[in-house]
Amino acid sequence: MPGFSAHPRPRTERRLHRGTRPIIAAAIALPLLVGSAPVSGADADPAQVWLVELAPGANAAALEATSLGLDYTVRHDFSRVWNGVSVEADPATARRLERLELVEEVWSDRFVMGPARVSESSDPQPELAQAIQTTRAADAHARGITGEGVKVGVIDTGIDYTHPDLGGCFGSGCRVAYGTDFVGDDFDSDDPEHDEPVPDADPADCGGHGTHVAGIVGADGKVTGVAPDVEFGAYKVFGCNGSTSSEVIMQALEAALEDGMDVVNLSLGQSFQWPGYPTAQAADTLVEEGVTVVASMGNDGEAGVFSGSAPGVGSEVIGVASTDNPQQRMDAAFVPALDRSIGYRSISDTPEPSAVTDPLVWFGRACADDASEGDVAGKAALIIRGSCTFKEKYARAIAEDATSVVIFNDRSGPFGGGGIEDGTVPAIALTDTDGEDLRDLASIGKAPVLEFSGETVLVDMPRGGFASSFTAYGPSPDLALKPDLTAPGGGIWSTVPVADGSYESLSGTSMSSPHVAGAAALLIEDDPMLQPRDIRTRLANSAKPVLWGDNPDLGELEAAHRQGTGVIDVIDALDAKACLYPTGVNTGDGSAPRAFELQLTSRDTAVRTYELTHKSTIATTGDERDPGFHAAEPKVTFEPKTLDLHPGQTATIEVTVEPSADLPLGSVYGGRITARPDAGESLTAVYSGYQGDYLAIPVLEHPEFPRLAAIVGQDPETHQYDYRDLEESETFSLEDPALAALVYLGHQVSALEVSAENADTAETVTWERQQYLQRSPGPDDAMGIHLADLIAARPGALEPGDWTLHVKVLKALGDESNPAHWEHWQSPAFTLTE
Repeated sequence: MPGFSAHPRPRTERRLHRGTRPIIAAAIALPLLVGSAPVSGADADPAQVWLVELAPGANAAALEATSLGLDYTVRHDFSRVWNGVSVEADPATARRLERLELVEEVWSDRFVMGPARVSESSDPQPELAQAIQTTRAADAHARGITGEGVKVGVIDTGIDYTHPDLGGCFGSGCRVAYGTDFVGDDFDSDDPEHDEPVPDADPADCGGHGTHVAGIVGADGKVTGVAPDVEFGAYKVFGCNGSTSSEVIMQALEAALEDGMDVVNLSLGQSFQWPGYPTAQAADTLVEEGVTVVASMGNDGEAGVFSGSAPGVGSEVIGVASTDNPQQRMDAAFVPALDRSIGYRSISDTPEPSAVTDPLVWFGRACADDASEGDVAGKAALIIRGSCTFKEKYARAIAEDATSVVIFNDRSGPFGGGGIEDGTVPAIALTDTDGEDLRDLASIGKAPVLEFSGETVLVDMPRGGFASSFTAYGPSPDLALKPDLTAPGGGIWSTVPVADGSYESLSGTSMSSPHVAGAAALLIEDDPMLQPRDIRTRLANSAKPVLWGDNPDLGELEAAHRQGTGVIDVIDALDAKACLYPTGVNTGDGSAPRAFELQLTSRDTAVRTYELTHKSTIATTGDERDPGFHAAEPKVTFEPKTLDLHPGQTATIEVTVEPSADLPLGSVYGGRITARPDAGESLTAVYSGYQGDYLAIPVLEHPEFPRLAAIVGQDPETHQYDYRDLEESETFSLEDPALAALVYLGHQVSALEVSAENADTAETVTWERQQYLQRSPGPDDAMGIHLADLIAARPGALEPGDWTLHVKVLKALGDESNPAHWEHWQSPAFTLTE
């Protein structure tokens, strides 16, 4: 998912054939085990980058003193933001480092997908203005609060500081006054030819994403950001294209701290992550040092619950979800027969539409087995989305000599897509309502045409004010409540590099996070004594709830573990006269009543009477990758339910939550707790909990996995490995064993252990445990545990003979001493030869 700007996510094509045909499986970036070995005689250098977490009190010098004889190179000492170092070493050396007493954990340096390059656009339009009115940042500007004197660091693709809305220059006296390029324009951590950073002092943005993010934070020109007078730090961690690494992100966090940033925004992250991952820990350290850190929650909403990203899931980080703007600007096509313009998106890898299309003819659904519903030869084919791929629909239309392809949505709103390779005629995507209007015209023989003039049009967003379809669900794998807050992120118009057209509308939690970073800057200008915890509390307490958008007529609230406390309200945060802490509570699992405490503290000058109230939020049920929904009201009691709070006083409120018996087991549920004063604005906190036994979530259950497979190669572009099923009586050489265990993780796990057992002697060889693993991202994505990696880590430990592999996983929050908290898989026997 590129850069947390929401674009259609390509699905890995699955070819799970029997026999010798290839299997494709996604190699998840897991510590040490996955996808690091050369395959089938490849000559790749096995050296990699690792993040070595040190025990409390240990440092880089102590590591080097105790690791004599191990062949590795220290790349960076992160002691300022994280107790550890990055090193370059082969997998076997990394294993040996992990066995040292002063080493807590060795983490693989994982890839973070890069932002999509933005396209050309026209003059600025009102979408950012809509958003800052939604959050009431515009009202703060009217008070003269604009972020002046506050430093905001943007860790991203850099910033186009030549943009007039962002100051026009870089360095002392400029708005973009701080920053550096950690990687160089050609850097791509997922490309072996460009994975070594080439840093320099110039954080100029050649990717576009960081400039868009910075504009939301603080543009001042044709568009106005949330805090138009902030000073920027630009920390470039992406090249022009491709991904970055955890090591680079942590270096940027360190630099932002050293440069004295008051706020740091990270519109990036690694999905399905734990709060213990190094980037989340490093971000938490900045918060402890007094820096407010804001991060995107991620765009994996389609992947269901527990899909949040690090560093957004960090315990001290403000993790931000997204709502859609009421309208989004799109390229326009004028329809003379309707006497109005409609919005469209080009479908990727097809030509741009010409000045005027041929007449539109209704063609139907246009899947391979569908009958044609119109003669499209020499005309434009009008097709409805659904049931098959865009590629298949496009091919059908081309086969019948269509001159262009127009696909309209089969559900509400606009959409985008791809998958067409080297298209020869234009293909565009329309909203459902516009497409149906065109179909109605075609059905009465009017054969409408579309005229393309380069203009744009505002298109209503069906989820305007509701949670964006892409915004990720919490909670964290440790059940901590995430996200914390929400801000507009769907359809935000902001700055892009001047060479790319200067302004563009993008969507994603990348766009919601900088709204909150800018809001934090406004609060700091108003009260420089505020600490990061105060800022998060004020913004969360004053946030306004988001209705559940899937069926708003019911009046249910969006899940607490998808919206946090709701959409920020800058004015109410500025004017807060009290605080309710903590703002997000995890009530754990089980079905019994759970109790927790909240502290209500007055900043008022008068005595106020507060009443505590509760409203449930929608619960998510069913498969965590495709959640169903359920409305059920828990029983919630307060002690006390009403209280008088004197100026400066803190009162403790005990809250007891009894989950509804109507909720299915496996539900994640939650609610809003509101402290309503007799005068002034209310304060809100939220909670979430798990109905049933959290440890009962299956991990290794899948119809196709775990299984053994032979490695047949690696895609040079995607770096995914190709696998095939084993042949009967197939053997593998110890010198180059192209064998893997394909393992699917149905949920995040606290630990994974791998061992091998000799089928004849029962001799067992074990490898170091890996902790805090992500779950498999898609419903059919498996990770490959490569035998060559295991042999490299324990040279000489395996000998010729028949062996079985054993994979054990400790469930999230499981007790390792309890056998019931582990799942185990034993492979069929395989033969190793000299």
